[in-house]
Amino acid sequence: MPPIIGVTTNYGVDADYDPPRERATLLAEYTEAILVAGGIPHILPIPLVDDARRCDALLRSVDGIMFTGGLDLDPVHYGQAAHPRTKLLHERRSRYEVELFRQTDTLRLPMLAVCLGFQIAHVARGGRLVQHIDDLNLSPKITHYLPRDANAFHDVRIEPDSTLARVVGTTNVQVTSRHHQIVDPDQPGQNLRSVAWAPDNVLEASEDMDGRFLLAVQWHPEDLLDRPEHVRLFDSLVQAAGG
Repeated sequence: MPPIIGVTTNYGVDADYDPPRERATLLAEYTEAILVAGGIPHILPIPLVDDARRCDALLRSVDGIMFTGGLDLDPVHYGQAAHPRTKLLHERRSRYEVELFRQTDTLRLPMLAVCLGFQIAHVARGGRLVQHIDDLNLSPKITHYLPRDANAFHDVRIEPDSTLARVVGTTNVQVTSRHHQIVDPDQPGQNLRSVAWAPDNVLEASEDMDGRFLLAVQWHPEDLLDRPEHVRLFDSLVQAAGG
């Protein structure tokens, strides 16, 4: 049987209902990427209440997990108040997903973390975020938040001896990204090796230092399934999950 890949979902209030109702949602590109790579996507629900046993049971039903994108993680998780430009995730997802990452980490399941997932990986391992990149006045000027239909890219350079370079088959890729927050270079997550950077030196990818399969990327490879180097990220997750 093909490996089963758990996929995290977004969560929010749908105001089109009267009265408004809460809805779990997921962009189709995430599940399509897993299917293209030969895995079986399994959408992970967000429990109504925190329940470590239920979380453990969900994780034991999958062979690997992909942490997907979304709005901004509540900065309470790294000891800060919200920036005026921070757009908070629904509290239910914000609370649950940090704990989900930590339990996945404990079980040592193969993980691919995308955009918000990249940030959650660092925060769950004791790191923190810069909540609005424009506050840093970085150079050269890179637009890190691009609309999905903008068809605009920026370069990312990859450490040659990294797992990421081996997976994508190159040390330079072009990426699309949609984020205004970044990992704080002064406090990244513990035991995460920095392996890729944008031209302005913003961290774009990390991997686990002990060699297990944990790749975290700040960009959106699910938007780039027409580019083989990005498809290989999902291929590698499915292969690692297959043992």
